[in-house]
Amino acid sequence: MPANQYSDSLLMDALRGSLSNAESLGRGAAVAPIGLLGDINALAREYVTPRLPQSVQGLLQAAPAAPTTEQILSNIPRVSTPRMETSGMEQLGAAMNPRGPVDLARGAGRLAGSAVNEAMVYGRGPLASITPQPMRALPPKQFVGKPLEGLLSRVDVGGRMEEFGTDQRLVDIAKDLVEKKGLVYSPQLKYAEVDPDRAKRLADQYQMMQNNPSDPKVKKAYDAMINETMDQYEALRKAGYKFDFMPESGDIYGNPRNAINDIVLNKRLSVFPTEQGFGGPSAAKALEANPLLMRIGEKWGGQDVTANDVFRAVHDVFGHAKHGVGFRAGGEENAFQSHARMYSPEALPAVTSETRGQNSWVNFGPYGAQNRVANPLMTEYAEQKTGIMQPWTWREGLLNMPE
Repeated sequence: MPANQYSDSLLMDALRGSLSNAESLGRGAAVAPIGLLGDINALAREYVTPRLPQSVQGLLQAAPAAPTTEQILSNIPRVSTPRMETSGMEQLGAAMNPRGPVDLARGAGRLAGSAVNEAMVYGRGPLASITPQPMRALPPKQFVGKPLEGLLSRVDVGGRMEEFGTDQRLVDIAKDLVEKKGLVYSPQLKYAEVDPDRAKRLADQYQMMQNNPSDPKVKKAYDAMINETMDQYEALRKAGYKFDFMPESGDIYGNPRNAINDIVLNKRLSVFPTEQGFGGPSAAKALEANPLLMRIGEKWGGQDVTANDVFRAVHDVFGHAKHGVGFRAGGEENAFQSHARMYSPEALPAVTSETRGQNSWVNFGPYGAQNRVANPLMTEYAEQKTGIMQPWTWREGLLNMPE
């Protein structure tokens, strides 16, 4: 009987998944005791420090912190290839530490979400019969545009090498929107390398920026940003793009690159709800008058949608998916480069605070070293503030189309 190559490939895939599962579980269990002190410190910083006086907070945040279980794991090389469907196993293995209940819930949620994602985005796994999809990362061939010069297009996504690039449909929508406002659209042509010195200065600027939503200049910038973001949202909906919220069970994508795949392949995106987390534990003061928390008058899946939800959605589309850039420091800088040129000079200061400013603080601020290797669940995020920084922050290093 001739060999069944399809069955053989499925068996090998299952074997690789089992090995990756076992290694992830063992890694988490072995490292948890070593990361005990760091995990306790992280819990204290997250839940205790924000309730202390500002002067005490500054001293505690400036003190060196022991590495957490997550950070230790990120620096230990793997034997097997990590896979999207085993992405929650390290959290399950680490459930013996003080964050045990949290890690257990997160790990189970990521495993369940990954199973759904395997089905909905790739058409594989036990739920594949729901909505099978082709296993591709680039848009249909006729919609592939010219890639950014210098972009590393092939990326490991949960153990699969996938190719990302320009979605010409999104470039065309962006160009049409900008030109309808009477502006010249200067498309991004090159991949922008991160300048660590500039990124550190940006982080410092965001740190010093005052939360001042009542300032006329700040209000003008945020009003313009919200109005122009709504125009972008409506243009995407007219083009057939659909948006909803992540389910309560957690992130359905596992690897954020799969959000780009969902946009490109399915013209669909699930967004983490603003109401479930907005700028970290110190955001309470910023919530009082933040214009991005304005409800826009519609619902996704029965939940009210805020202006910030819409901005998160269109930024993932026009910032990340348009040219296929990632979500680490380099990807975020290029998402700013891509999205910023779609806004007017009036809106750009607010857009810069919400993207380039916050992301520079995350990756090059006081917790930058640990954040650059941490997963989103263990990242220290910037304080949510409504303000604008110095003009150089949205002008310096912005790549333009050659004359």
